[in-house]
Amino acid sequence: MAIVSRQARIWTALLACTLLGSVIVPSAYAADTVAKGYEETIGQNHNGLGVSFGVGGLNGLAYRRNFGNLALQLDVLPLIASSGNYLAVFGGLTFIDYLVMWNKASRSTFFSSTTALRLVGSTGVWLSRDQSSVAKVPAANANTPQAQAINNASAPIDYFAHVGIGVGLEMGAIARPGFSAALDVQMTVMWDQIGFYGAYPLPSASLMYNW
Repeated sequence: MAIVSRQARIWTALLACTLLGSVIVPSAYAADTVAKGYEETIGQNHNGLGVSFGVGGLNGLAYRRNFGNLALQLDVLPLIASSGNYLAVFGGLTFIDYLVMWNKASRSTFFSSTTALRLVGSTGVWLSRDQSSVAKVPAANANTPQAQAINNASAPIDYFAHVGIGVGLEMGAIARPGFSAALDVQMTVMWDQIGFYGAYPLPSASLMYNW
């Protein structure tokens, strides 16, 4: 009887440990959480630096400044080609509002298992000038003031501008320092120096290091 009682106590202790572990371990290691932007602060970083890809001015080097769950991202890219005859400048501004964040516990110190739904609105412009497109009068015939005026004329500045609004997902280090990648789809209205160009849902993306 003593042996049976001892075995019963051992099995009871093991069962209790198993039940306790099933309650404690998921809360300590899984820590799956959902945070809503209007209830608490989602983004814990203050600055971000990286690259962006998108329509019009949303290309180039990107700097992001966070204000809690809101952020502003500035994109800039200057280009010089054709021995200086072609000049272009991309410039864009994106407003970001983090709405919801899903966080899964991760032991990785480089990538974070965090995903955020975000509302975005953007505007940008692409300015360019191609001096090689200007007609030139051969030097042998450029003796008149009219011919010299043609050779000294500057090419017109072309532009391509847009405004857009949409939603996207950002994955990575949103609530702590590290890398994050974002993909957005925005309903985009575009126009150039001629006038209205078009309206389409278009993607944009960015890769940032946040701190």
